[in-house]
Amino acid sequence: MIPKKLTIIERQILANQFKILANLEEDSEYYETKVEILERGFTGEYHEVFNVHSDEVDYETCRETSEILNMYRRINNAIAELTDEEKAEMDLERIAFQGFDANNNSHYHYMSFMVEKLNKWQEHNGNYLNSHSEIPLMKYKRMLEYQNSVLSGNKFDLDRNDLINLIEVAI
Repeated sequence: MIPKKLTIIERQILANQFKILANLEEDSEYYETKVEILERGFTGEYHEVFNVHSDEVDYETCRETSEILNMYRRINNAIAELTDEEKAEMDLERIAFQGFDANNNSHYHYMSFMVEKLNKWQEHNGNYLNSHSEIPLMKYKRMLEYQNSVLSGNKFDLDRNDLINLIEVAI
């Protein structure tokens, strides 16, 4: 959240940091504007100083996103083990990964960072992953619940029967 008030010390520390950047960077006017906002205490312009996302992505959302992406890696591995006839018998489109809703869901932004910047889950790199809907996330949560119930003990991978059950859960 962008602060509505800063102490004089916070303002001075931030202004000094922007003064340093103004001396180091070519676009010094950009940083000098931030210095003036801070030195004069123009609280209505703090959004110009704090140009970060206002809300953090909570740990639970990050963990859940990773679990969903790992689940889809297991699903894709299980699909790769099927024969062409087995694939034709199943409605695999029901469990296809559709991404997350970029407008209403922080899962999307975390996933994009993990895929594009940290090079994790590269099977999704370059794919259009904005679902424009909250419905896929609800489906993923049901599928994740099923997966977690069958993956226990010595079982770490999904098989054909699990795919069939995931298709049913995804309805």
